[in-house]
Amino acid sequence: MTQKASDEETSQSNGNGMKELTEIELTPEPSSSLKTPDTRRSWLSGGRGLVLGLGLGVALAIAIPRLLGSTPPEAPAEAPAEVAAAPSRVTVAPVETAAVSRSLDATGSVAAFELIPVTSAATGLQIQQVLVREGDFVKAGQLMARLDDAVLQAQLTQARAAVAQSEAALAELRAGARSEEVARARESVGSAQAGVSQAQSALSLASQRVQRNRFLASEGAVARDRLDEVLNEERSSRANLDQAQARLREAQQQLQQLLAGARPEAITQAEAQLASARGQVQAVTAQLKETRVIAPTSGKVAERNARVGDLTSTSQKLFTIIDNGSLDLLLKVPETQLSQIEVGQRVEITSSADSKLRLIGNVRQIDPVVDEQSRQATVKVALPSDTSLRPGMFLKGAIITSSATGLTVPSPAVLPQSDGNAIVYKLQADGTVTVQPIEMGEIMPGEKVEINNGLSAGDRIVVKGAAYLKDGDRVEIVGQ
Repeated sequence: MTQKASDEETSQSNGNGMKELTEIELTPEPSSSLKTPDTRRSWLSGGRGLVLGLGLGVALAIAIPRLLGSTPPEAPAEAPAEVAAAPSRVTVAPVETAAVSRSLDATGSVAAFELIPVTSAATGLQIQQVLVREGDFVKAGQLMARLDDAVLQAQLTQARAAVAQSEAALAELRAGARSEEVARARESVGSAQAGVSQAQSALSLASQRVQRNRFLASEGAVARDRLDEVLNEERSSRANLDQAQARLREAQQQLQQLLAGARPEAITQAEAQLASARGQVQAVTAQLKETRVIAPTSGKVAERNARVGDLTSTSQKLFTIIDNGSLDLLLKVPETQLSQIEVGQRVEITSSADSKLRLIGNVRQIDPVVDEQSRQATVKVALPSDTSLRPGMFLKGAIITSSATGLTVPSPAVLPQSDGNAIVYKLQADGTVTVQPIEMGEIMPGEKVEINNGLSAGDRIVVKGAAYLKDGDRVEIVGQ
């Protein structure tokens, strides 16, 4: 039996422990007087080794989870008590009172407050120079483009010459005759009078000869031919007198005209000619001004259609100016929400395309007409001056409908739950935290959330580390 037990113990080293246990239970304990030195050296073999191995396994199963920080399984009644877990490290913040704004969200497009077209009244002229670009801000009266004015400059020169000629003619008429002209006219009158006197003397002599020769002819003293000659001389002298008298009358009239000056009709005609010449100068001057395309008002250049080399026409729009650079945001608002909006309300403006764009505008006008299809009305929001804004941009606007005082907490402290509610962890006096259900309100700028119910001003709540806590945990506050 002893030899058999020894063989079975040897088979234990091959891993058949259960069989060995069975064999050992069947083998009686040898007496102390029969134990060999080999049996004493293998005291861990058999039942003692098995019991000791089981005990060591249980101890390791309890100790390892504690060392790793996890919750150990339920220990048997005889296991020692657990060591208390270390407190979690968190940051806390107080519940604060702040101004809370109620807003109405809408979207819309940027549009110009008023678009001013810029044209040129001069037609058929070539654009010579363009001085502004789209996006430039211009002032009223600023030169925007120049047109070719060479032909108009030539016309202006001719018109000015005509004015000078008309002015000279009118001045001559108004000044009257010069003294030299009057003296010559007087001399002409004297010469004509002398001619009349001479012609009268010649006629008188011829008349006397006719009378004598008629008497002599009646007596038969002279021939008929001689009488005819004398009669012919008389007729010639009478004709010369008539001519001399005509010359005298003409000289006298010229002298009277010189002494009287120009007639009113002549002066009036000269004045009319001068006015016409001056009007031509003004017309050409106005056309020359139209070759300078001037900004009619101050504002931002929205469109530039003018190109160097193009010919102008009355229907051509060279530029478009946004009056004073003013832009509106046209928000579309449902008719059911129009009662909440008033002129002057503040509007917070953002952009989905540019996260850095944050502006403040004001409601300028509420369109009185509601679209029949969409049941929406247009709310015009006056935008502040900003170089990044362009007509046609798509923006979002939050119309601030009311403002009141409320409680706020940092948004990271709020933990949404699967049932749609939210909780926070409120710090207690003994250094532990409790779960506090809350009712959230508006989401505010600066990572703040409005609290409608569940907290009081001054309560301290966990911010960082809240997601890793549970009700009743002890915490250690850091970062304060």
